[in-house]
Amino acid sequence: MTTDVPRTADFVIIGGGVHGASLAFHLARKKAGRVLLIEKKFIASGPTGRSTALVRRFYAMDFFTRTASAAAEMFRHWKDVVGGDGDPGFQQVGMLALAGPDNAPNLRHNAMQAQKVGARVQLISPAEVKALVPAANVDDVALASYEAESGYADPSSTANALANRARDLGATLVQYRHVDAIRTAGQKVVGVRSEGIDIDAPVVVNCAGLWADRLLRPLGVEVSIKPERHQMCFFRRPSGFGVHPAVADSVQMTYMRPEHGDLTIHGKLVYDEIVDPDSYNEGADPDQIVKNAELIAHRFPVMEHGLAMGGYSGLYDATPDHHPVLGAIAPYEGLFADFGWSGHGFKHSPLMGDIISDVILHGRAKDYDITPFRWTRFRENDLVPSARWAADPHPKHRV
Repeated sequence: MTTDVPRTADFVIIGGGVHGASLAFHLARKKAGRVLLIEKKFIASGPTGRSTALVRRFYAMDFFTRTASAAAEMFRHWKDVVGGDGDPGFQQVGMLALAGPDNAPNLRHNAMQAQKVGARVQLISPAEVKALVPAANVDDVALASYEAESGYADPSSTANALANRARDLGATLVQYRHVDAIRTAGQKVVGVRSEGIDIDAPVVVNCAGLWADRLLRPLGVEVSIKPERHQMCFFRRPSGFGVHPAVADSVQMTYMRPEHGDLTIHGKLVYDEIVDPDSYNEGADPDQIVKNAELIAHRFPVMEHGLAMGGYSGLYDATPDHHPVLGAIAPYEGLFADFGWSGHGFKHSPLMGDIISDVILHGRAKDYDITPFRWTRFRENDLVPSARWAADPHPKHRV
């Protein structure tokens, strides 16, 4: 990776997380021009590197079902569609979503709709869950969805594979350098300022995640980004309990997936602790390790004989509706964004660079309408509804 800083570019991407890396790759793949990605630390050093990195296909909202499904195919066929020497570390262990009696009707409705738009997901009974994972306690489960071809990847390897492939195709990657400001002339972007150096570019893309709002605020663009701390705990599975599918448990509001060796990563689906993204506890709190141990032992009673192995914390760049800001940032010509995924962005990332690059180059993406994710929806009070597996049906889900 180069540390030299070009003074001009056709496209400047701020942020070397997995979404910034994906955009750099797709712009370079399309031979769009001189692509410059600037990252303030190293590739995947922010929330990407601490993602649980689930790769799944099924959402309550058609848009996310389609993007996640297409991205999942990219993970499965990485060498063919991305190329290069990189490997995202995809592990096809399957994906279960569990629902109790109250949420089962929504899960059924949403999964059947997802099937209509092409998601490879099936509904299975508690008995079928038990047959698939004999260690599971399904006494409080009324219905489940199962994606046999889903699983998880390695987040840092994915981001670096995309970034390195972008470099192979001609992009310039600069690490350990801050972007101080997005430069404008009137309502037109003219570049960025990086540690006192002006870099001229007609297009700037804000993929800065937790720090994206700081770059937009001086331009009069207000988007609330709350850094939500999420904690993940490691547990060593006892002998006889092997690799299991990833599990999203809406009964307990938890999720888990296997890790290399005999480990399982386990965490809660919802956290509300807001922290300073530049200074926070990156470990797991002792009381959360105890709580997660209780929760995983409820779903897998055999884990009473497991061993807690500590944990870690990461951050979500949470917007008011927990959905991303995508596309053009009005009223500025040449300013675009891909940030605010609020914890569910990793799985979409290989495809999102393709979508956002099309919006930049052609004004729109051929097969995807990103209008619902415009930044102005927050001031217009036109928020995007929850798209979780068992979310209440909503007319906006059909976007």
